[in-house]
Amino acid sequence: TGISGPQWYFDEGYISSILLMGGLHLYYEDADLYTDRLGVAVFNMQFRDNWGYEFDFLFGKSKDSNVLYDSYEIDFNSWYNISPGWDANLYGGYANTYNFSRDYLAFYTWLGTSISWKAMDILELGGSYNMYVEGNPNGSVEDITYNARPYFSLTPINDFNIRIYFDDVFVKSKDQNTQVILGILFSYQFLPKSWIYFVWNEIRERQDIFDLSGLYKGNKFNLLDRASVFKIKYLYYF
Repeated sequence: TGISGPQWYFDEGYISSILLMGGLHLYYEDADLYTDRLGVAVFNMQFRDNWGYEFDFLFGKSKDSNVLYDSYEIDFNSWYNISPGWDANLYGGYANTYNFSRDYLAFYTWLGTSISWKAMDILELGGSYNMYVEGNPNGSVEDITYNARPYFSLTPINDFNIRIYFDDVFVKSKDQNTQVILGILFSYQFLPKSWIYFVWNEIRERQDIFDLSGLYKGNKFNLLDRASVFKIKYLYYF
């Protein structure tokens, strides 16, 4: 990918800067024996009170699973850092692309937001909420997936942090939550640039449950995976 362009800065007025870029994106994948060729255009505007937005445009030819098609994508991202106590993002996009899980070419669109709030000096609360819409070759909606991820981050003393998040996936066609993830991170900086980490993750997925005799016990969340990692990173000075 190669992009370039001018950026203008303004000493006065509500607009702080404007960035305009263009270029070319090439992507070769041996499985398709084809090089995707896409033009790229970027427009970015930053305002004086610390918020801004950006549009990215991609358009050209792509090939996936022996299907050659007109590929295009529009991405939008905005950021809001108006107050030192909180920040937020709003983002989304629309693309004509190949859906590998369903094995066809169709539109795909998404919309999401994230926010974090410094509730106290030692506590940060936040989360994200995303919606993913899969289209079908007829141009109608095939399915919609919603993903929510709230979290909190606690720093009771300097250089020690506890972060816990909960990830939930809801699929519209099934009209129920299909997967949940719980994650916990402990991190402690015991010396400059030297850290101790402990991470624990648990993934549960909704499945049809049967007892040993084969009797159906219902559709319930079942433990799919559980993992933990302990890591020490030490910087030695000499």
